Amino acid sequence: MQRTRWTYAIVIGASFFLLLGAASGWLYARWQMRMIAGSGMAGMTDLQRLLPLGVLLLLWVMSALWLTRFLRHYIFQIRRLNQDARLALTANHAHRAAVEGPAVLRALGETINAYGARFQLLRAERDEEIARARADLTAERNLLATLMAELGDAVLVCNWDGTILLYNRSARRLLSQGEQDASGFVGLGRSIFGLLDRDAVNHGIEQLRAGMDRSDQLPVSFLAAMVNGRLVRVGMVETGANRSSPDQSDGFILTLQDMTQSIEASSRRDFILQRMTEQMRAALGGIRAASETLAAYPHMEPDRRRAFDRAIHDEAQKLSAELDATMQAYAQDLKAQWRLEVMPGNDLLRAVARQAERRLSIRLTAEPTDDALWLRVDSYAMVHGVMTLLQRLRDDFGIAAGTLRLQVVNAGEQSARRLAAFDLTWPVEHLGMEMWQAWSEHAYIVDSGDATLTLQEVAERHGGAVWFQADARAGIAYFRLLLPAAEPPPAPVNALEETGEYEQVISRPVYYDFDLFHQPGQQPKQDQELLTLLAYTVFDTETTGLDPTRDDIINIGAVRIVNGHLLHQEAIDYLIDPGRSIPPAATAIHGITNEMVMGKPSIDVVLPRFARFVDATVLVAHNAAFDLRILQNYADTTGVRLINPVLDTLLLSAVVHPDETDHSLEAIARRLGVQVKGRHTALGDAVLTAKVFQGLVQLLIFQGITTLGAARAAAQETYFAHIAY
Repeated sequence: MQRTRWTYAIVIGASFFLLLGAASGWLYARWQMRMIAGSGMAGMTDLQRLLPLGVLLLLWVMSALWLTRFLRHYIFQIRRLNQDARLALTANHAHRAAVEGPAVLRALGETINAYGARFQLLRAERDEEIARARADLTAERNLLATLMAELGDAVLVCNWDGTILLYNRSARRLLSQGEQDASGFVGLGRSIFGLLDRDAVNHGIEQLRAGMDRSDQLPVSFLAAMVNGRLVRVGMVETGANRSSPDQSDGFILTLQDMTQSIEASSRRDFILQRMTEQMRAALGGIRAASETLAAYPHMEPDRRRAFDRAIHDEAQKLSAELDATMQAYAQDLKAQWRLEVMPGNDLLRAVARQAERRLSIRLTAEPTDDALWLRVDSYAMVHGVMTLLQRLRDDFGIAAGTLRLQVVNAGEQSARRLAAFDLTWPVEHLGMEMWQAWSEHAYIVDSGDATLTLQEVAERHGGAVWFQADARAGIAYFRLLLPAAEPPPAPVNALEETGEYEQVISRPVYYDFDLFHQPGQQPKQDQELLTLLAYTVFDTETTGLDPTRDDIINIGAVRIVNGHLLHQEAIDYLIDPGRSIPPAATAIHGITNEMVMGKPSIDVVLPRFARFVDATVLVAHNAAFDLRILQNYADTTGVRLINPVLDTLLLSAVVHPDETDHSLEAIARRLGVQVKGRHTALGDAVLTAKVFQGLVQLLIFQGITTLGAARAAAQETYFAHIAY
């Protein structure tokens, strides 16, 4: 029996038996007085003396049985029906009350379930009507979201306090570079000042506000440094319907363009120009002096004239050699930079095959390619160039079919670049190597503006090479183009797949000797914030065992909740090398083996990253004392001490469901209708805990617990918070 039930039973039982005892004492006293008055004490038999005690004892036993039945079937069942009704009304509309107990309470339970079913139907109909009414708005929003997500430029929207309200994939990719060192994490609700130089952004804000005051709103552009040391060109424009008043404006839009490589290339070009100018000035000065001397003395002696001619020739040769060496050493910096896009290799193969079939009626078969192979290319120039090549092959040699292949090749021991070979193979009957060589050197493509560009130039601008080759024995020829390979973009963190099956797993023991209610980072102002408006980081750890004083963390995962929305894309999941062996018993629970953590970063590296990820948020965990206690063990070695306020779903469940006996994560999820899968991994448990927490917040608000301070105070009063371990 839970503590609340014991409390009710003790209070009601004590009151009942106090009254019953008083009544029994009064009846027994009256009985004794009557018997004494009738026959006196001496005339009373043992039966007459013990009979009233037996009757009273029987009355007490029957009263105790009746009281137990009354508490169980009426008081506790009514409380259970109340809890079930709250669940159906708030967090789990599909929940139904348990129909049991006396007939009148069974009828009440059936009525509650009927209302619950009707409420669920009405909610579904209402949601359908809202979705229908907002279909156009949803389509426009999805279109905007698609545009934002696929836009090559990094775009963020912030309010005037610098809080990030929106960002796209390019912004996440740009701002996340170097986060292993000192940079922050980009995410909704985080501050832009943790990612870009504060003074530069404030300068842009001042310029925007000045422009709004003058009614000549113009974009603001400036260079700024990111905290990871990279330089970006920032474009800033004010957003909001009312541009006449800065106080009524919503915020500003930022566009970011990484200028680090461009600035470095520009610096190298400046150095090249300065170096070439100095070298050319000396060489040209010598040539000019010799030429002027020859012109001034046309009848110079032959030996002296030959000396001046030799000087001019030597200076010209020297100048030519210097130019050749410079062009070779700084070729990439002197070329116009093409804007290359990152794309899957399979997409390029499909695009080439599709265009060849549609435009030239040439059937190309693509060999299977690794899905993890991505390229950095100008896809239009590539496809257009290959089409021009295929057209010449068809017209000059009657080629009607071929094979496409894409594979990673060795760029050489001295090169850190990864290259991919794009091969186009076709059958040939008569091989004239001289003809093929001459033809390859003159192969070119023509764009819509009649500008010519050789395939060799296309390859060079991609940092690769191109050549033709033939195999006389196999009767085939192929065209190979080396292209720069790219790392695939980080995959978005998707929600865990959900099924209706519940996994039966062993939960951690409740461990609560760590004080969650007096974290150093707790602020009175924050206690007054509404639960629905706070930013949360829900986290979980996997360890080598269940003893926080001796075991180590091997996996830590976290996901964010902002304004009530679970942000699956803003998550971290780190495997950690504990520097020790993982016991088989622990592996049986979470599935993490010694091989999986071998070579992974240590806790000294991961914990500072985790601290940056959870900065300025409320921590949420299930049985948080266990996780925080084990994290506390690393405070001295890592210098990381988490001072964030903490909410524990174990304690919050005891607040909203005081009569329940099972407050494990699986049991809470089952009550709230949250499907369980992905346990036991740190990120899987964190996502499950986040979904459970969202349901618990609804129940807390229904009970009138709407602020962080109220939730913490209610959790502190629960039974689990007072257990000493």
